[in-house]
Amino acid sequence: MAWLTPVLLVLACLGLGGLTLRLAGVVADLDLPQRLAWAFGLGFGLLGWLLFPVGIAGFYGTVGTIFVLALSAACGLAWRGMAPVPAGAGAAGADDGVWGGWLTIALVVALAMVMALDLVEGLAPPTEADTLAYHFDLPKRFLAAGHILFVPRAVDGAVPLGPQLTYGAALALGGERAMTLWTMLSGWGAGLLVFATLRPVAGRVWALAGALAWLTAPAVIYGAGGGQVESRTALVAGIALLAAGRAAGPRGLGYALVAGLGAGAFMAAKYTGLVFALALGLVVLAQRAGFRRALVYGLAAGVAGFQWYLWNFLNTGDPVFPMLFGVLPYVSPDIWDADHAEAFRQMIFQEDRVVGSGLWGLITYPAVALFGLNPALEGARVGLGAVPALAVPAAAVIGLWRWRRGGWAAINGPVGRTVAAVVLFYGLYILMGASQRVRHLLPLLPVLLVLCLGAVAGLQAAGARRVLGAGVLAALALGVAMQGLFSLPYVERIARGEDRDAFLGRMVNGYAAVPWINAHLGPDDRILMPARVRNYLVDVPIFYIHHTDEARIDSRPQADNPRRFYDQMRAQGVTHLLASGTVGDGGFVTGYGQWRALAKNGCLELLATIDVASRASRTLSGSGAGVTKAEHIYRLAPPECWARGAPGAN
Repeated sequence: MAWLTPVLLVLACLGLGGLTLRLAGVVADLDLPQRLAWAFGLGFGLLGWLLFPVGIAGFYGTVGTIFVLALSAACGLAWRGMAPVPAGAGAAGADDGVWGGWLTIALVVALAMVMALDLVEGLAPPTEADTLAYHFDLPKRFLAAGHILFVPRAVDGAVPLGPQLTYGAALALGGERAMTLWTMLSGWGAGLLVFATLRPVAGRVWALAGALAWLTAPAVIYGAGGGQVESRTALVAGIALLAAGRAAGPRGLGYALVAGLGAGAFMAAKYTGLVFALALGLVVLAQRAGFRRALVYGLAAGVAGFQWYLWNFLNTGDPVFPMLFGVLPYVSPDIWDADHAEAFRQMIFQEDRVVGSGLWGLITYPAVALFGLNPALEGARVGLGAVPALAVPAAAVIGLWRWRRGGWAAINGPVGRTVAAVVLFYGLYILMGASQRVRHLLPLLPVLLVLCLGAVAGLQAAGARRVLGAGVLAALALGVAMQGLFSLPYVERIARGEDRDAFLGRMVNGYAAVPWINAHLGPDDRILMPARVRNYLVDVPIFYIHHTDEARIDSRPQADNPRRFYDQMRAQGVTHLLASGTVGDGGFVTGYGQWRALAKNGCLELLATIDVASRASRTLSGSGAGVTKAEHIYRLAPPECWARGAPGAN
């Protein structure tokens, strides 16, 4: 089932999406690649939507997944009798004669190489930090419970989890390998969208170049093979942007419906989807007969995206937990408090901001983002890649020149409206004041590639087009080289014949503690985990603790009450604790370091000490031994330990 499950998921997405396109009445405008890309993206969002009520009802597992996939695949009957592909679709765009043939071959070979390397990663156990922390861990916990659990943890617990439900579906039917292969396939979806959109307007070569630019963007290389959702939201956001651009023309209500469903799927995957939905809604409203279309758009987005916000509200009192703390009454004081709210605010709205949220930030951020000028934003390591850095400035100049010659008619069309939506979302994203890491703008990349490469391909001056094309090819070569470097550890795994433990020991910091935990603890235990990178790999119940994101067990640096720390652990069912360092090594005795006071008092019983390795880079894991440190696994002693007089027992 490991190989069959991803195929079933693809068929389910195509079924749901194909039915949606047919009901919306927009099929006649789309050629076959476009239909496949749009159907897959819409179906991906709708599949997560259908799995939510199944999970809430307590059927999240094999039976519920089979039911949803069977229902979804049955929708594929909508493809029968679908309108024929428009005549001449995909024929536009010059490929520069003989060079077009050679370039086509070269680009196809490069795409095949990149996809083969993606497959090598897809066959390996997951190792990316956020993926192990919650993208794969939460679906695994949901499956163990048989239903969706509410985790009152900011950033990676009480957040929209639509894509993650599809990961759980793959895990339920085909195990871990099915899940990693499914994330590989779904990560390719936006590349198909770029290819399908560019091919009719720019030709085969530029379409292949766009797809390759997507697959080799640093943020895609880094996260698409794992569970990070930005690669998936890029697909649904791209469909929504393209549909909204067409909403003022024929079949405008149908395109407004599609745009709303795409925006709603973005909302159901990430909080920034709310900003995207607002920006897109304003563009739809500003179009001719915009009120009717905006109404359809808003209803579709609301239906597709509301579930997780209602879930949060019912469990906390805040639909965007914990953003409205202090504004709305919370259902329980245990899940959040003013101290954590302030710590969280500083982390989100100060530490991850570099350029500011004013006019200067709006102007300077593109350069910082595209050229990786500030390491804090990860623009070089997990950014949009070299192709946009080259093509966006060129396309901006081309666009301004055409606007100067054509005036309003040059921008009051599908392309102009799409550009307006991109710019508006970007502006709201910068002004809203949250984290400015470049990968959060990855959902705009497919449409940026379409707009920019389409503009370059449309240059009348063949010389200028070829010069820019040569620059794009050089940027693509750099991206392919980066993909090769990133894939080295996965190729080495196959060459060495490494088993799972050896590979994870080389790639995941602190993995050596995981086999001991899985072997010695059971389903009635619960271990406190201070480092989230191992969450998914631990098979027994866990409690992941974080100093700003989690309030039920207070580990802020200011926390200095070991008795309260102990009582909070017991209240959450914690039976064991994982800690590094030793009791008397002079390490922190506040925050998570309060464990030292408990160990001194005898309220923690040492079970094992394990040497674990830590490396700065997964990609360069073989370049050095890294740092080795001792980690200890303790068992919480019964409350009678306090009779001996614990320090800080007030």
